[in-house]
Amino acid sequence: MKKILLLFPAVVAGFFSVSLHSQAIDPGQIHGNFEADPQYYIPDSTIGADTIPEHALMNGWGNINYSRGKFTAGVRYEVYLNRLNGYPQGYSGAGIPYKFASYDNDGLEVTIGSFYEQFGSGLTLRTYEERILGIDNALEGMRVRYTPYRGIYLKGIWGKQRNGMSDGKLVLGPGIVRGFDGEVNLAEVFDTAWKCKTQVILGGSFVSKYQQDVSPFFVLPENVGIWSGRANIIRGKINFYSEYAYKINDPSGANGNIYKPGEALFSS
Repeated sequence: MKKILLLFPAVVAGFFSVSLHSQAIDPGQIHGNFEADPQYYIPDSTIGADTIPEHALMNGWGNINYSRGKFTAGVRYEVYLNRLNGYPQGYSGAGIPYKFASYDNDGLEVTIGSFYEQFGSGLTLRTYEERILGIDNALEGMRVRYTPYRGIYLKGIWGKQRNGMSDGKLVLGPGIVRGFDGEVNLAEVFDTAWKCKTQVILGGSFVSKYQQDVSPFFVLPENVGIWSGRANIIRGKINFYSEYAYKINDPSGANGNIYKPGEALFSS
């Protein structure tokens, strides 16, 4: 008999912060947060629900971050024992799939390990976390952010995308992602020489993915690129933003293996 009913979602969450001080040296600060979401299931023969052998399931996680001066590092411990009913597959066990270290000095920031990043509106690149929905496509690799002059912002990323956690170990996608993004705020660049009341921000990005062709039926491009250009014009209460992106052919099961380029235009 298929018989379970979700009885209750129980969320236990918290935040902590510890400051360490010494007259001789500054040992830095430790801060973080945690959340546990256990659920217990009881029989119900009327809704055709899945059978839950364990009767109780839990998702949980905890962040611990350390910062001192220009240095920051952190880890996230995740628990899926077992994952909540209805949560996406690809999450199991307990482990540390997310860890990073970052150093920021005079406009140059270097991050190694796990990180989230977005270029423009996200047409070319957007990695983010939405834990309730089971979305986490963080990049594992290296990111560099650089501000060589006021109003000029540059980013570079290189890594592999997260594709779940199996038995407590990080699972990465097969492709290698490489990208560059640049943005110029003309009002900031020219400072007092910019007399116009209208702010103009221009930007562009390029992202490529390398993935080995292992298909026995198709000849698939191993290097796929996408580029975009964007503009943001602000005057008073009016803010107009537009971005155009173009991607070369990337046949896959998601698009019926067509060899056609793609285009996108986003405006607000």
